[in-house]
Parts: sequence; C-alpha cells; structure tokens
Amino acid sequence: MPDAHIELTGPVRRDVVTGIEGRFQLDALPDGTYRVTVRRDGFSVVERTATLPPSQTLDVTIEPSPVATHVETVSKTDEPVLWTPFRVSVVPHDAIEKTGANSFEDVLRSVPGLQFGTQGNAYPHISTRGLRDTADVLTLIDGVPLRQLNGSADLTMLPVPAIQEVEFVKGPASSAYGRSAVGGVMQFFTVPPARSRFTGDLGFGLASFGDRETMGSASVPWNGGRLAGSAMWQSSDGFQRGTGRDMGAVSLMGEQSVGGRLHLRGNYLFSDVEAQRGSIVPLVNGRPYVVNREDNYGIPGARFDADMHSVTGRADLAVAREWTLSNTTNFNRYDRFATGGITILPPSSAVSKGYSESNTVQDTLLSDSILTWSRNRERLRSDFLAGFTYEWGSQDQASPSFRNAPTYRGPNWNTPVSNVNNDPRGIRGATTYSDFGQDIASFYLQERLGWGRLGTVLGLRWDRFDQFLNRSDTSVVSTIIKSRLSPRVGFDVVALERGRTNLVIFGNYVQGFRPQFPALSQQGSIIIPQLLRPEVTRSLEGGLRFVSGRFFAQSTYFDMKKIDGQRSFRSGPEDFTFVNATTRVNGVESEFRARLLGHTLWSHYAHHNARNIEFRPALTSDFSGYPLRMAPKNIAGAGGLLHLWKSLTFSPGVNYVGSRPLRDNVVNPQILPSYTLLSSAVAFDLWRLRVVVSGTNLSDRYYIADDFSSQDAGCPGTPRRFSVQVRYRW
Repeated sequence: MPDAHIELTGPVRRDVVTGIEGRFQLDALPDGTYRVTVRRDGFSVVERTATLPPSQTLDVTIEPSPVATHVETVSKTDEPVLWTPFRVSVVPHDAIEKTGANSFEDVLRSVPGLQFGTQGNAYPHISTRGLRDTADVLTLIDGVPLRQLNGSADLTMLPVPAIQEVEFVKGPASSAYGRSAVGGVMQFFTVPPARSRFTGDLGFGLASFGDRETMGSASVPWNGGRLAGSAMWQSSDGFQRGTGRDMGAVSLMGEQSVGGRLHLRGNYLFSDVEAQRGSIVPLVNGRPYVVNREDNYGIPGARFDADMHSVTGRADLAVAREWTLSNTTNFNRYDRFATGGITILPPSSAVSKGYSESNTVQDTLLSDSILTWSRNRERLRSDFLAGFTYEWGSQDQASPSFRNAPTYRGPNWNTPVSNVNNDPRGIRGATTYSDFGQDIASFYLQERLGWGRLGTVLGLRWDRFDQFLNRSDTSVVSTIIKSRLSPRVGFDVVALERGRTNLVIFGNYVQGFRPQFPALSQQGSIIIPQLLRPEVTRSLEGGLRFVSGRFFAQSTYFDMKKIDGQRSFRSGPEDFTFVNATTRVNGVESEFRARLLGHTLWSHYAHHNARNIEFRPALTSDFSGYPLRMAPKNIAGAGGLLHLWKSLTFSPGVNYVGSRPLRDNVVNPQILPSYTLLSSAVAFDLWRLRVVVSGTNLSDRYYIADDFSSQDAGCPGTPRRFSVQVRYRW
C-alpha cells in the first residue's frame, strides 16, 4: 500500500513512507532486534518484530480504522493512542486538506471542548476547559515550543495552510514540557512526511474578503537522508474595513544518518505577518450595539507587524542496545511591533480608543537532552526516559506613553467629545524601555511500564526559574526565583479484548505550573512591583476508550483546579491591577468516530462547569463562586468525510457553543447567546489534481467569538466565507 508510514525502533530509530508499490528501503541499519510499526491515515496499526541479520521479509495487513493510532506529543516518544492514559485527539492531514481548512477553527473543529476567537485581526485564542489564555496550552511546531517569555503562544505567527497534522493532548503536561502546559499540549506538524522518492505539491486558493494564497511542499530523499520543506504566502483584505493582512512562511528540514547509529536533523522556520487591526464590538444585553461586523472604528494605522526565525538542530545517538541519547537545541528570534487603538464601548461612557505601542525584540535558546531506554519482552514493555532542559530568554521592549487622547461616545465613535484637537492616539510622551530576562533549568524522569493488560506511567519534573524585569521609568526591579515539582501518574487497563474489540479504562493525576511574568503595576502614577505567586494547576481525570473494528469512542470526566492564576483588569484610564485568583473546572468530554464504507464520521460533546473559587480584586469586591468569563457549559460538534464517488468527497460540519458570561468581575455580567456554525466542503480528485470548494458559517451568524480586556465589548467571529483551493501533486 502506498503512503504507509514505516517506523523501526531498536538499536536506532528510523522512519520512511512507502512508495507507489508499497515498498520501502532503509540503509545502514546496525544489527539487532527491531520493532517494526506500520501505520497509515484511516487504517489500523500493525507491529512486528524483525532481527538483523539476516534480512527478513514482512508481510502485513492493515485494516481501516476510524482514528489515528499513535501519538508522540504525550511524552515526546511515539506511543499507541489506545494505551495512553491521557485524553488525545489527532487531526490527520487528509481531514485538514479535504475540508479546505484556512483557520485554526477549521483545523481543530473535530477536537472536543474548544472555543476560538481572534482579537482585532491578531492574537488568535484557543480556549479549553475554562482556560482562555494562550499561555495555558503549550503550542509545539514540529516538536519545538512556540511561546514568548511570558509563556504565551502568539498563534498569529503559525502558518495554517502549511499544517500537515495536529495532535492535541488535554490536561497539564508540565512533567514532560515544563511551564505553559497547564491546560494541554497541541502540536502542529509542518514538514511533509518522508517518502522513498521525490514528491511534492503546489496549491493556489481564492476566498471571500479578497483572500489569496499560494502554498507548496516537497520532499527529496537520498541514501540515508532527505531534504523537505513547505512554503506559503497568504493575503487578505479582511472582513472588517481596513484590516488587510499579509503573511509568508517557510519551513525547511534536512536529515541524515551517519554510521548507522547517529541521526542528525535540522529545521528552519520563518514566519512574517503584517496585519491592520480591526475594532471591537460594544455589547448591550449580550448583543452587538449598533456596530456591524464590517465596521472598523479603530484608530487608522493600528497594526501588528512581526517576523520570527526559528532554527533547530536535533541529534539521536544509539549509545548501546536499547539506549538512545537525543538532544534538541533551538534558537528563536521574535521581532514584533504592535499597537492598540481598537477599543470602543457602549454609551454612556466616553472613552479613548486605548492607543498604545510596543516594539519588542525577543531571543530564546532552548536545549533539551533525553536519554531513553526501551525494552520489550513478551508481556513486559518498559519505556524509560530521563531528561535535562535549559532555557534562556531575553526581551527588550520600547513603549512610548500617550496622554490627553480624544474620547468618543457611541454611537458616533468617529467624532471626539473631548480633546478634539489632539491626535486620535493622544500626545506622545516619553518612551519606557524594559529589559526582561529569564533562566530555567529542569530535570525530569518518566517510566512507562506495561505488563499484560495493565499499563502505568510515573513522571516527575523539577524546574527552577530565575526572572527579572527592569524598566527605565522606575528604580524598582521586579525579580522572582522559584522552583516547582510537577508530578504525573497514570494507568490504563484493557478491560475487554476480543479480536479487534478493545475496551480500555484509564485515569491520571497530573500537575502543571506556570511562572507569572514579573509585573510592574501602575496605580495612580505609582509603579508597584507585583511579585505574583507561580500558578499551579492540578487535574484528576478518568475515562473509557473503546475501539471495535471501524468504531472508536472515548469519554472522560475531569476535575481541574488552577491555583494562583494571574488576573489583570483595568482599575482606571491608565491603571492596571494584577491579582492572583483560584478557579475550578470540572466536566465531561466525549467523542465518537467511525469509518464505514469509506466514510469517516465524527461527533463530540463537552460539558464544563467553570467557576472562580477565590477572586478578590480589591478589599471591597469578591467574585468568588462566579462562572468564569467566556466559559460555556456546553460545546458540541459533528461532521465527517463522505466519499460520494471514487474521486468525490463531501465534508459537512456543525459546531455549537453554548451561552457564556462576558465577564466575571461584575455583579450582573452580560450573557452572550449561544451560536451554531455550519460548514461544508467538496473535494474532487482527478489524477494528481485536487480541487476543494468549501464554505464556513453558512448561515452567516453574527456572533461574538471572544471578549476584550474585561470590558463590555467583544470580538466578532468571521462571517460567511467561501473558498476554492487547487492542489497539484507529483
């Protein structure tokens, strides 16, 4: 079968994809016993054992399967999804491409319990289990964290058209990844898979709102190595007036085996974004006030311009039988110029549009070394890993101040009512320069032990972080030195095993942490250090996972508590206050997948109960017990890939997000109504050509997808959108 992924694990680790006739070749393999894993999207996984020498011929049969079978994001090692004691969702490349995915919402709509939003044409959000900060879910690109020094992942820089596959692991994962993995880990793969011959594709796309895109990828193999890469360019006028956006990205990878025991790999990712900002929407009684989605009352020139360079090197050395030493080193340069100036609020308040500027240059260096030991003996399987991580980061930022800005009162947000002769941005004042640095050293251990039908995971990580923040407008330096332990305990038991039918019971207790960004709050023109305690997230989860031939289902119950989470809110025109808050979220997440007669079907449902346990912004206010802002109780979805004809695929989809409070720091918050989004796509394959016509938000629902800075305003979701993509493969 073509395009089957072959992985060998033993004295060395190798992988390759079969050619047109289902054949593959791997050279320079040292003698020893190997576990051969064969997998392909939409099919079951087959594992065999081979010993070299002598050479062996393995004949295997793979059958259709409704779900991906292996995942590497859970513990940085490849492991079967069925016997993983954590909740995992995988979105394969075929599902991404055949639905004409153009946004994160399109890519991840089949993952349970997610909510999406974008703030003024930048800063995309992915919320899960009541956590809406981009620092709550760790984002990986081809194994490398995409995060700023404060832990936030600027998803604006991730090229969606270049995504090949996605893995999403729910729950804290700090025992494997350290900080900023308190709500889960999602990994995006951008490098095309290895094949035994030169392959590639080239695509073009057109869509509503003046969207234009070009994308392509290629993989060039040779003896013991290959060169692969992908590139994309995207331009859009935006659905709001004056919100044009241009983005370009390149991802390159080269790898080479040396002497049979050493495998070298290098990656380079470049991403550049230039986007104009769109204004937010004032809300009254949970509904838009006067403003249409297309209206933009933001200050002209408000924008987001950034570029990112990420260079990664990886080396895997087979030091002895069953022992492998790996090191991954990454250097990242992130240069960003961003402005505010998009705020408008409902009457009767007269407010400025909140213009601000920040010019930021950030450098990070990450080195992660792992020693792994894998041993397989009949009913016993042991996978042990020990690792050390060092992370260094430096950020320089320049932010000018602005005063006496004009104020505006709706519904006319273009005519100022005070300071009418001043620049809409205000009068530029002195520039504040800040220098932020951090060092993090980490040690971690994990043992995955399987005995017959029982599997266990024990993991522990120790992190020590040293952070400081120095600003030119104050002699106060904010510093923090702390350490944290992050445990992970999990189990899985095969309760039923009959042929291709398996019922697995699994559970876990995990703990994650995130060091807070050292803050200097401004209260009444006085700079006050805010040395907030590092937040800690504790999660207990248990569930069932069922696979029977072409059917897959899993359901989990979780109870998660986030202690000392950072909350910031505006306490005056120029004043911000930062406090710690404790929240608790529990609920159920379920999904079902099936593969029947060539059709792939999916559905999911999540019920979340998210509340503040302790939240006292001031001595006179207490919002403990209030539901968390923007946290719906119910989220559901359904869809599939229906093969209507040999070369024709129809992909319908429906996603529902329930009602949710706009804020949680007022007595009677506005309640945003629920919304349902309909989507569909048709993919037609003719020889090497694929044409995809897709539509999203087909009912053209006007809905609020995200809040904005704890104010009575929100960010609109994308209106009805149609697109066409054409791809050619060789």
